[in-house]
Amino acid sequence: MVLEARAPIDGKSRGRARRSLACSLKAVWPMLGLAVALSFGAVADVCAQEAVPPMKKITNNSAEWIPLYGEKWWNYYHADFEGFFPGGRSNILHDLYLAKVRRNTALTVDWQIFGRDYTFDGEWFAVEWFYRATNVADGFQQWESTLGVGRLKDGKMVLWTEYFDDSVGALQQLGLLPFYRKDEPKFPWPEGAKLSLPYRP
Repeated sequence: MVLEARAPIDGKSRGRARRSLACSLKAVWPMLGLAVALSFGAVADVCAQEAVPPMKKITNNSAEWIPLYGEKWWNYYHADFEGFFPGGRSNILHDLYLAKVRRNTALTVDWQIFGRDYTFDGEWFAVEWFYRATNVADGFQQWESTLGVGRLKDGKMVLWTEYFDDSVGALQQLGLLPFYRKDEPKFPWPEGAKLSLPYRP
């Protein structure tokens, strides 16, 4: 089964995602200890600004979960959430730390995510999509595609693995790769690219 969604995610939505992540930590404060929780600062104030919508249905069936919560999945992190990305890994505490220290030092803004195509397999799902973002330093706008795999547990997102991130955008900025056409597939490399590895036709 494939489901496509096209709602863009802008800078304001990314800020809401960070606030929602802070609120999701309230459930695990007793396990962290008060000192650890307070070290992030003003989490309670952040939570007061935005209430996380209640879940209408608890399910580990990704084909049911994504239509219900996929547009704002960051509201529904599991306490054991882990993320794996090119260049490193993350968890719910690390993401909250980044939300605090990078609040006024974003590297990119004006994010747009579009053309998402999902494939479901029980508690697992995979999604391909295009994304665009603007570099704060010089205003350059990258346009890339990527692939992620997620897993659900107890009706929440417990695992996220993303496989491509920013290398195409960096080469676009250097003028070594073209932008994607609007109608081309979400492949890791733009179809119009002249640059390739020696063993790739």
